Amino acid sequence: MRRAFFKSTLFCLTFSSLLFAGDYTFLRIDFPGSTLTYANGINARGDIVGRYDDARGRTHGFLLRKGVFTTLDFPGAPYTAARAINARGDVTGRVQHGDNNDHGFLLRDGNFTQIDFPNALTTTPRGINNAGDVTGHFASCTNCENGFILRDGVFQVVHIPGGFSSDIWLAQDNGQVMVGDAAMEPDNELHSFIRYKPGNFQLIDFPGLSVPCTSPRWINERGEIVGLFAVVNTIDDCYNDPPTHGFLLRQGKYVLVDFPGATSTGVMSINDDGWIVGVYVDKAGNSHGFRGAPKN
Repeated sequence: MRRAFFKSTLFCLTFSSLLFAGDYTFLRIDFPGSTLTYANGINARGDIVGRYDDARGRTHGFLLRKGVFTTLDFPGAPYTAARAINARGDVTGRVQHGDNNDHGFLLRDGNFTQIDFPNALTTTPRGINNAGDVTGHFASCTNCENGFILRDGVFQVVHIPGGFSSDIWLAQDNGQVMVGDAAMEPDNELHSFIRYKPGNFQLIDFPGLSVPCTSPRWINERGEIVGLFAVVNTIDDCYNDPPTHGFLLRQGKYVLVDFPGATSTGVMSINDDGWIVGVYVDKAGNSHGFRGAPKN
């Protein structure tokens, strides 16, 4: 294992400005001195992880705990992005070395361990649950991806019926119920799904879209799902980083979640108390993280 590099910074910029919209009280999150910030994961204690870019364009992971930012850098790597954190404080995400290919990492008890699906070209973790299961996708060839779950040290491929490119964003603590997205035959449309058990899948696309372009990002233990969707005219538009809207799916009902005044919003995680985190783009084109506290 490799010892983590930490640097703590007082968090004193964005608690001064509270914004209110819909069912949430929103708080902007910017790592001090950064050019962009993404808030990607939140655990039961309210700890938040994500990524930020510094003035030199280098990407770092971060942990925000009790108002204090800590930089998370995989030793010797020019690129580190933290994606998810569980109740124990384990963090997973992706790291790039000199080849710019994605590799996974697990940060536990101050030590980094690299995660690579056997014989894959790239490995990209997306989530980690409270049981320590890591989910994500790997690529064994160009333009071919498959979702996986890493459970008790063993990789398992998650096959999606009719899907030829899939991603598993998170599994609940039982390791069975999962959310993800997949490009589906025959039209390459991007669909969001929930898997209840092997072979039992249900599509959960945001309703009313003429072209499916929906992706979940998290499911909590209460079954609440958050993610993002885009209103596009063609399939190609869906894969070219269009502006997005966030959503919450709770008890079969969809709720639109947009940061006030943003041109694009994505909800990336929800904890069991209903607190959400994500990223939004302002009118000047700058990316910020946010936290949303439920009003009720």
